[in-house]
Amino acid sequence: MKPKRILVVDDERHMQRLLQFNLEKTGCVVDAAGSGEAALELFESKPADLVLIDLVMQTMDGFATVRELRKRPSGRDVPIIMLTSRGQTDTREHAADLGIAVFLTKPFSPIELVAEAKKLLNL
Repeated sequence: MKPKRILVVDDERHMQRLLQFNLEKTGCVVDAAGSGEAALELFESKPADLVLIDLVMQTMDGFATVRELRKRPSGRDVPIIMLTSRGQTDTREHAADLGIAVFLTKPFSPIELVAEAKKLLNL
């Protein structure tokens, strides 16, 4: 059986490494992108079974990236976990409107993150 693939999207390299380290414990293949544009390009060549995305990024924010991802047939139904320091109600509502499965505010618990990922991937 082919391992599941997770795409981590964050413009901070240390956060990418932290997420990769924790998510690799699930036995999944974890790819990382440093921008929304890079994530969309990577998703085209290596479709993911789960996407973790930061909201605040420099050129294309997480919401814009998710909107573009949802336009692709392979991205319409992929579960997404959004990570952000912005936990306001309107931000959470916007995430829900875009079909974000899980919304975690920073700082987050790595244990909770891995549990949510495993649940979404049926592991």
